[in-house]
Amino acid sequence: SSQGWIRMAALYKRMAKFLGGFRLLHWGPIVTLSLIIFISYVTLTQVVKNGRGRVPGPIELAWYIFSVIMLVYCYLKASFGGPGHAPEGWKPKYASDEKFLQHCKRCEGFKPPRAHHCSTCGVCVLKMDHHCPWINNCVGHHNHKVFFLFLCYVLIACAHSCLLLGPYTIRGVWIVFPRMSRYPPSIVLRLYQMLMAMVLALSLVVSIGCLWIQQLQAILGNITGIEQWIVKKAENRHRKIPFVYPYDLGWYRNWKMVMGPSLLAWISPVRITSKNEYADGIDYPIKEGCGKYDLTIEQLIQKQLKRHRSYTANVQKTFNTGCTNSSLNFVSLCVRYGFCSIYNYPGCDEACLSVKPGDQLLVTRKRKYWIYARKLASNGRTKTLRSNKKSNEAESLAQREAGTKEWSKRGWVPVACVRELPQTAEDFQRSMAPPKTMNGGLEHKETTLRKRNTVDSHDETSSGKTYSKATRSNSSSDEMLKSKDKFQ
Repeated sequence: SSQGWIRMAALYKRMAKFLGGFRLLHWGPIVTLSLIIFISYVTLTQVVKNGRGRVPGPIELAWYIFSVIMLVYCYLKASFGGPGHAPEGWKPKYASDEKFLQHCKRCEGFKPPRAHHCSTCGVCVLKMDHHCPWINNCVGHHNHKVFFLFLCYVLIACAHSCLLLGPYTIRGVWIVFPRMSRYPPSIVLRLYQMLMAMVLALSLVVSIGCLWIQQLQAILGNITGIEQWIVKKAENRHRKIPFVYPYDLGWYRNWKMVMGPSLLAWISPVRITSKNEYADGIDYPIKEGCGKYDLTIEQLIQKQLKRHRSYTANVQKTFNTGCTNSSLNFVSLCVRYGFCSIYNYPGCDEACLSVKPGDQLLVTRKRKYWIYARKLASNGRTKTLRSNKKSNEAESLAQREAGTKEWSKRGWVPVACVRELPQTAEDFQRSMAPPKTMNGGLEHKETTLRKRNTVDSHDETSSGKTYSKATRSNSSSDEMLKSKDKFQ
């Protein structure tokens, strides 16, 4: 059966390559392009060709066609262009900076500032905002502008379709539907098409409008969705020095950094940036008084705290992620795991984890009804790896890869499926206290930052303008590292 699935996956990839790309053969692009084609087709055929609804003039019609073309172009560019990925095996310029950065074991390199590893794409994405299933790609440094323009043109085109279809559709629903038997089937079918197109366009205006507001706030604040969560945790935890987000340069400079320096660059799908707001995806201009690695140091501290406070739990009930995709199993899921667990389902990009009784989990995050955990390798697998010392190298390598895949499985699991292992009073106090190595691991960074003041100020010179932020940025990191607060 496993070989059959492998053959089906290989056939799927060949079909995707033959049909023009793997990106579009996904439920997100298929649904998105289908909605765009259906709404624009009904609007153009019923309103323009058949004269139903409010017939636009030539200029208005040209504007509608232009918005649909730009919508499709920005969508394809955001999907196929990609957000930009960190170079394979990337390392910082100075070896001493490696201790400030996170190391990605899957990509076998260091993560640049503002970069995060996407488990869906399998790479480290530059300035990752989120993984969008509708474009089947991540939104990041290179495609953030075209993704925002795609949202703008969706709002413009769908709102325009509602204005063109609205008068005739509302009048038809008011007159035709009560006396449907008196009208020929062609008129009733045409009215159904226009009503469905208008409802879909109106729903897209509402849903995409909410996403457009979120992306506008992210651009004006020069902060991604992931960084918003990091900053929120940094501000909520106890600290002596208030955390300052280093990449917020003011809403106008933040806007120019993503959209471009002029009005023509704002509406163009080509990424154009000025010299003062230039960023290559690895190095970004920072706020005065902040350090280059302030955010990455905060990430390291938060991850150290998360690892220190994680705990183990045993699985008591089976949880299959395939059951959550079927609406027919809703009643059985409510009975098995509780209605509150299903109602508070974590609707996010992170997937759920299939577990069975006997599995052991390492819990890193907990909500009221769900936990986020990794699946630990079973004792049987560990014994098998130790007992097969005399086996050939191929079998040992396959077993190691199987153990790695087993460890890499992680996701959300209902709390009703697990039983937390009892903790003693000493374990509880140890989990609530900060790790002893937190300050010790950061004490040596002060000397390293001071030694590079002159070099950094020379490297941050661009087009005759010297960034005097180097010394001030390092002083911010020095103050943070001098703090003897336990949580800092």
